[in-house]
Amino acid sequence: MLSRTTDTCETRVAIECYVMAAIVNAREVYTDQKWLIWADHWIAGRDRSFASAKMAHQIARRACDRESVEMADSEQDGSENQQALPGSTETAAEMAAWAAGLAMVTAPVVPDLTATFRRLKFALRSSFRSLRSTESTRSLRPSLAGRAVALARRAASTMSSSQVPQTARP
Repeated sequence: MLSRTTDTCETRVAIECYVMAAIVNAREVYTDQKWLIWADHWIAGRDRSFASAKMAHQIARRACDRESVEMADSEQDGSENQQALPGSTETAAEMAAWAAGLAMVTAPVVPDLTATFRRLKFALRSSFRSLRSTESTRSLRPSLAGRAVALARRAASTMSSSQVPQTARP
């Protein structure tokens, strides 16, 4: 954990750049769709929460475990490891786990309220768009209840006051 004396704006920016580089490098070789979606959201700044980074780390660690089992099986068969990156001893899943682990360590444990507000704003905009689209269809084709009310008003306007029954007496 960083001490307060080294926790400056420059340090945070440098750490964020380091995490960003790790995610971008892992993104180039790792193919799991859920992890790639998390990486895109982290890079865009939409979701940098601890929970999402932990989920991405778990996805990559499970892939690492599968790769290690496959490597052990291939060593027993005598075949060569095909999943290692050229010039690197790390596999794609190990790079993804490392990047997600860095993001998890640097992520705030406290929920990001601005992300919550952005999600609410998106949800409200989406619902308002759907309301506008349904209002435009309503104006083209009025509902049965609206037509009944319009017919009742038209009938009431054509009737004289003597034809209207008096239900309430003053």
